[in-house]
Amino acid sequence: MNKYAYSKKTFLPLFLAMVFALTACQSTQKTSGEGLISVVAQNVLTLAGEEAIKGVNFSAVSNKPVKVELKGFVEEKTRGFIANLVSSNAETNGALLIRNGEPEIIIEIVINTAGNDQGSSRIPILNRALRTESVVDLTIIFRDANSGKRLSTQNIRGESKYEQKRWVGMIDESGKYYVKPSPLAQDGIGNRIKSAISNEGWLLVTPYVPCAALWCP
Repeated sequence: MNKYAYSKKTFLPLFLAMVFALTACQSTQKTSGEGLISVVAQNVLTLAGEEAIKGVNFSAVSNKPVKVELKGFVEEKTRGFIANLVSSNAETNGALLIRNGEPEIIIEIVINTAGNDQGSSRIPILNRALRTESVVDLTIIFRDANSGKRLSTQNIRGESKYEQKRWVGMIDESGKYYVKPSPLAQDGIGNRIKSAISNEGWLLVTPYVPCAALWCP
């Protein structure tokens, strides 16, 4: 009984110390707003964009001549990516992209957030993770070009990350890509520890970069 009581007294402070260290050892660093600064960053941003665009209903622009307009502050390379992402998916869903003449519908893209962060987290003794994260958060508005009437407003969001872990200071995992299918609450220390170790709430994926969605002409 005495040994058991001693074990409880020893374990509790150790567990609390690990929990405190976990909350103190997570960090995120901005990458100066550059959305496409490396192959990894390109892949992560593309995965977030593709996850976000799944939420758009393009039925209102099917067989209609359209033009795309961008709004919001974001660096130039990311603006090009967002414009191509939305216009190529609109065209895939039947929209007629025109360069000259008058459109029937204007697709307004309000860029709320689009870009990459770099960060790290660690659980003492167990592992350390280095990652590149990306968020694409847009508001898509379909507007009648003649009357200016707003036909629909759709808010979409996609999140992805690239992560490489080192376990017990010795074993390096190969880097992996993940997307978050939907925003999930991660409240509570238990959930945060579980997410840090197992990536619960994230879906493991293989990056695929469609030509039309990024840098191809």
